[in-house]
Amino acid sequence: MPKFFQSEIAGYDGAKNKFQNVKFKKRDFINSSAAQSGAVLEIIPVHIKNPPIIQFLAYVSTLGDSYNVQYKSEQPFGRNDRYHVWQGNSRTMNLGFTIPSSSISKGLDNLNNLSWLLASLYPSYKDSLSATSVSASPLFRVRYANLIMSTAAGGVGALCVIRSVRVAHDHREGFIGAVPAGMAAGGGNTAGSLIKSAGFDNIVREGERILIPKVIKLTVNMEIINDFSAGWDHQTGNWRGGHRAPGFPYKFGLVRDTQDYQSASETGRVQEDAAVNTADNSALPGSPEAQQSQTGTTVINDTSANVGIEQSNI
Repeated sequence: MPKFFQSEIAGYDGAKNKFQNVKFKKRDFINSSAAQSGAVLEIIPVHIKNPPIIQFLAYVSTLGDSYNVQYKSEQPFGRNDRYHVWQGNSRTMNLGFTIPSSSISKGLDNLNNLSWLLASLYPSYKDSLSATSVSASPLFRVRYANLIMSTAAGGVGALCVIRSVRVAHDHREGFIGAVPAGMAAGGGNTAGSLIKSAGFDNIVREGERILIPKVIKLTVNMEIINDFSAGWDHQTGNWRGGHRAPGFPYKFGLVRDTQDYQSASETGRVQEDAAVNTADNSALPGSPEAQQSQTGTTVINDTSANVGIEQSNI
């Protein structure tokens, strides 16, 4: 069994200390401090009204980031190499992580968050009687410190579609059996007390056994959607994300020395000033500008007359 955190409170960065239902968003998708620091993996399904905040105290085992560049290639007649015209980029992330349950409280929390994740893979509907009235396709914001995030929109989770989720209950590590009792009396055993205090006693019957895997392994495949203008400015060489999305993709880097480039307006002004100075200096005899053509090629002065004068003096 993986080594558990000594304190679940420390693992959640102080955000949770007992079993409770997930929290819900109403106005924004700003991540919790635990997700920003990497203490938890946080997933918010944005296609659901007032979406749940799904959190996992996860041990990340794999984190793959793949960039696929598509080109349209053509082979012209008489040319050895093909022409390659860029068509688009796609980015996918494969995330594998382990969710341990060190107690009944943590196990119930894991099952609850897992249920929310799997159910959120389905779309939203306008008409409950028709399967064709899809109002919103599944769309997510996923945050894990600076490794899975959006560098735009204030640093919220990466906007993505989840292509697949694979759940593996590791039966070799065993299970925790939770049998709630005494909920009607407002107390009861550990499971009953936790379920009652979290408000789940209306869906869990007295004495109903809940089997909790001690270790759950998840594999999630995501396709990232850029929520900013990716690419480079042809005139300045600047990253088009600019101040809106600096440090793509891991919130670090893409810092250009301010002396290395000028904006388009600054470049035009400098070229105009240089042209005026060249025109003024060209009237001065012996100036370097007077010895250069407009193409920048140096004109060599004819010195034969000077040579003749020097020879006559000798």
